[in-house]
Amino acid sequence: MIANVSERRIATTLGMFAVVFWGMTVAFSRSLTEQLGVLTAACFIYIVGGGLGSLYVLCNPKERRKLARIPWRYWLGCGTFFVINVVCIHLAIGLASGGQKVVEVGLINYLWTSFTLILSVPILNKRARLGLAPGIAIACGGIAVSTLQWGPLSWGVFVENIRGDRLPYLLAFIGALSWALYSNLSGRWGSQADGSPVPIFLLVVGLVFLVFRLTVSETSVWSAGAATELAAIVLFPIILAYVFWDVAMRKGNAVLVVSASYLTPILSTLTTCAYLRVAPKPMLWVACAMVVTGAIICRRSVAD
Repeated sequence: MIANVSERRIATTLGMFAVVFWGMTVAFSRSLTEQLGVLTAACFIYIVGGGLGSLYVLCNPKERRKLARIPWRYWLGCGTFFVINVVCIHLAIGLASGGQKVVEVGLINYLWTSFTLILSVPILNKRARLGLAPGIAIACGGIAVSTLQWGPLSWGVFVENIRGDRLPYLLAFIGALSWALYSNLSGRWGSQADGSPVPIFLLVVGLVFLVFRLTVSETSVWSAGAATELAAIVLFPIILAYVFWDVAMRKGNAVLVVSASYLTPILSTLTTCAYLRVAPKPMLWVACAMVVTGAIICRRSVAD
């Protein structure tokens, strides 16, 4: 009994670490793309991370058998949305013009929590309560507030900010929506499967970026710092975060870990501002609070 309690606590702690690691993703990705180029950085991050994970899975007969039992529609449907999510988010972070925009793009990415809950109604047949619409309105309002923190609060300023850097915003929005679709379809099509195809998906992402990279010329500046950041992002957000999250969902206190994940937007914003030396203004924290609050309201407004 004591051993089971201890195992549960360890698994829950690992899940918390996964949340922390994912909070580093935006900062590390942006810093690395500034040194190596958007596509070059992506190639190394996802080919190395996905390659190491895939090597482990494919060299393990037990894991291979688990993968073989995963439905083909999961591979095709969920795999497509997974790849779209990672490609869009990485491009959004890399193409954003300046650290301030990177922070805003990172917040848009975390709309996936609210989108996941909304889409769970038609996809997983969840029941929606009256709070769902206000919840998503508050979360999206937080994104609007984040784009206004550098100027006066007005509709014209909001429209101008979006228009001036629309591609990263659009990519981040598509990425958030695609992750919501991936999460719900994964629950619908892969709930009975034990294997994790995530390393394979990550490797496919890397190969997609490699195809893009072969058509574009980029200047890369390698240094000890760049190599360290590459190793850090491959090890922590790309490999360990997914492994720890999976352990927490299976053996830990899943409710506690998922609840903690709602704080990821704030953690990510703190890390990004500190690492990229962006001075946050009070309205940014208001925006973070609105995104988190909206997600929590959405969560309480969806029932089985």
